[in-house]
Amino acid sequence: MKNRILLCLSLIVLVFSSGCAPQNAVSSKENSPEKPVIRIGMMSSSDVIPYVLINENKLADKYGFQLDLEVFTSAKDRDAALQAGELDGVLTDYIGVCMYQNAGLNVKITGITDGDYILVAGKNTGIKNISQIKGKSIAISEKTLIEYTLEDILSNNHMTGNDVVKEIVPKIPDRLELLRNNKIDLGLLPEPFATLALNDGAVRLGSANQFGLYPAVSAFSQAALESKSAAIHNLYKAYNEAVDYMNHTDIRKYEKTVIKAVGYPEEMVGKITVKKFRTSKLPAKQEVEAAVQWASKKGLCKPTLQYDQMVYDVYSGS
Repeated sequence: MKNRILLCLSLIVLVFSSGCAPQNAVSSKENSPEKPVIRIGMMSSSDVIPYVLINENKLADKYGFQLDLEVFTSAKDRDAALQAGELDGVLTDYIGVCMYQNAGLNVKITGITDGDYILVAGKNTGIKNISQIKGKSIAISEKTLIEYTLEDILSNNHMTGNDVVKEIVPKIPDRLELLRNNKIDLGLLPEPFATLALNDGAVRLGSANQFGLYPAVSAFSQAALESKSAAIHNLYKAYNEAVDYMNHTDIRKYEKTVIKAVGYPEEMVGKITVKKFRTSKLPAKQEVEAAVQWASKKGLCKPTLQYDQMVYDVYSGS
């Protein structure tokens, strides 16, 4: 499996549009059979950075496990690999875990991540702040984290989903191109697409994290949690050490890692910024319950799904 993560927008667009299988795996260099292997599926985004640093800073070796990171270009392919038992865990979100549970796939949230979703306006729209977006068009994916995040941002600004015109565009690169070509007014984008849009002149209006929403999470199958409990416990020790490194180290020392992990084009060297990350823990009960309530209204899960069914505490004894 190729040992590279997406390096430029053209390649990102190509692979996202193709919806193909995983592009690569990033593994701990030492392949001792005595160390348990943790296999995590993910999409290129800012929340993968600590996981990549676990391997690059040899923290997997330090804490006694091997970490295989499989980078997918399609959430559908990632989820299929999880269901087939080819992965132990995934970087996903509240809505994704609701859907896993509804499909009978016993997957539990084990940690928070710091992926963000940025609301931007096209550079030629004349929109300068979020109060000006009523009646404007926005490209989103339907019944997904993106729609959930959009509605949360709108709610925090005294609006609802009915105050904007939702255009259903499943592929993120397509949403970016529509924004660039003045065919849509607004976009709600993860990295690296948000930064690429802003570099093109788009206007930042807000983000999920800004309004207190951190919907991205790490999650593991119940089978993995039972068979690899000690290793997964140690994974989060390594994760928190990687976060501490990020928060106390000049980004120029690990900027190349960020560019590879997130998928920024090489010309972004010297321009990358990374906010402080939080150490991992279980998400707040009210946040998970709010997501379940929204997902159940969309027919994605049962409204009776409980917090304890959604999470698993891997931190006890830390």
